[in-house]
Amino acid sequence: MASSAPIPFNEKDRLARVTEMCVMAQESDAELDALVSMVSQRFSMPICLISIVSARQQWFKAKVGVDSDSTSRDVSFCAHTILGDAPLEITDATLDSRFTANPLVTGTPGIRYYCGAPLITEDGFAIGSLCLIDTVPRPAMSQQDLAALVGFAALAMKMLTGIRLRNFLDQPTGLWNRVRLEYDVANHLAQKGDFVLLAVDIMPVKTLNDIVKALGYNYAHDLTLRVKSLIVGELGSGIQLYKISPTRFGIILPGTVDIRRVCGELVQALLPPVECHGIPVSLDAGIGVLPVSSNGSHDLEWLRWVVNAAEDARHSARRWSYYDPEVDATQRRAFLLLSSLSQALASPDQFRLAFQPRIDLASGECRSAEALLRWRHPELGDISPAEFIPLAEKTALITDISLWVMASVVRYLKQCPVRDLVVSMNVTARDLESCAFIDRLLEELATHGVDPTRIELEFTESVLIEHPEVVDQQLQRARRVGISVAIDDFGTGYSNWAYLSRIPAAVVKLDKTLIQKIFASEKDALLVRTLIDLAGELGYRVAAEGIETVEVLEQVKAWGCAEAQGFYLARPMAVSDFERWHRAQVP
Repeated sequence: MASSAPIPFNEKDRLARVTEMCVMAQESDAELDALVSMVSQRFSMPICLISIVSARQQWFKAKVGVDSDSTSRDVSFCAHTILGDAPLEITDATLDSRFTANPLVTGTPGIRYYCGAPLITEDGFAIGSLCLIDTVPRPAMSQQDLAALVGFAALAMKMLTGIRLRNFLDQPTGLWNRVRLEYDVANHLAQKGDFVLLAVDIMPVKTLNDIVKALGYNYAHDLTLRVKSLIVGELGSGIQLYKISPTRFGIILPGTVDIRRVCGELVQALLPPVECHGIPVSLDAGIGVLPVSSNGSHDLEWLRWVVNAAEDARHSARRWSYYDPEVDATQRRAFLLLSSLSQALASPDQFRLAFQPRIDLASGECRSAEALLRWRHPELGDISPAEFIPLAEKTALITDISLWVMASVVRYLKQCPVRDLVVSMNVTARDLESCAFIDRLLEELATHGVDPTRIELEFTESVLIEHPEVVDQQLQRARRVGISVAIDDFGTGYSNWAYLSRIPAAVVKLDKTLIQKIFASEKDALLVRTLIDLAGELGYRVAAEGIETVEVLEQVKAWGCAEAQGFYLARPMAVSDFERWHRAQVP
């Protein structure tokens, strides 16, 4: 049997240095590869390795003459080298009792000669060796050659330190970076220590981008340094600060720390405007708090968790908060839905339309219906549009969704058995901020031979504020060909009559939250009645949404509403159900 090397007395601290040096990463380094090649040639040795000795393995950070990337520590020659601070030389391994039965001697690569110089950190820990190997016995090196090998080992150690700095250092701030934080957290977990991780998010990324646009990169850099100084000043000595993203800092604290005190002091330090080059800037900081236990299996989930907690904290009164698994689950679901939308658009059976009738109160007939989008996710089941539409509106996908609905509505109207039915569809600010959507709508109508008067576009008041002139231009185009225009959810947004007077709308749909409160108080009733009167006097046809009782229906009709929509009258229905329902309404 091979004789395993004894474990160094300072093994725990030595392994911590191995982890700290980031030397077990598998990425090759051209400079280290060049060094081992040069050393191999200098000593005319077929094999040269920079070997890092970890708890169970020896890893080859750079190599010449071997194919493998590692071996077990039990058979490692270098595990013996790290026991001292001088080179270890074995002129013939078959004559050394420690290595006679070693599988690296009796098998591949057939080691006979070995000479390794330890790789020693600045504080005296040997993390591995620079070693030379031959497959035939060799005479002992001269003192001059041994000294040269030690010099090459020192050079290798400096190069490893440089790699460590490149891997671990955030150059603009001089702080350790996210990679170093990951290694330090892994080290804490390996040592079975519980601790608390903080993420300090000083401002939204958009705010930082705005600062760069207005004041330049140099100002943003100096501002970050000022914030760094504020945080370091509150933490005091002995606590390491990490820069983990352009707007975020990380902190590892002992598990026994008073989190309420630390976070409270940090919040107070970051609350006032920070002055940089005579210009005060108000931060919008949030601090995420994550207790980490060595009993858990975290992988790198802890980083996402604490960053999410920091983002949530920005919206809380005290500006710091613990990680909340329920909030995290919501965010993960939102991401899953967003990432699934493109597939849903391409699928033939995930998206579908439902129709909710709108009743003419004078005749009691259903002359129009609102097209509503429904989504059946293959794994999550039915997803409410109230959940996925707000998510899509934050991305360019909302345009594709609107186009899908529009094309589906036009195709339906081409073969719709309900004569002269008008179908309304919702459009967004993004749909109306250019000519593309209306161009496509007019093209679809012409292609399928559908009368434009059978389409109605619904949009909320917020659309008017963002791009009033462009919206007006596009809606005027629609009105000129006979497409109707309706203002949806009226009464809960801006209700700016100056804007509304410019928009070629024919219908105003009062929001259901207003309608459902008309019997709650005289003030609510007066508000709704006033809106109905004013809209009517301005020439709008007023529709009431959210009708759920006969009493509400009779009241809004008495006040002058021309149309109504709501669960009392009819719920949203699949296409076939809507057609059956409509046939049943005809005397």
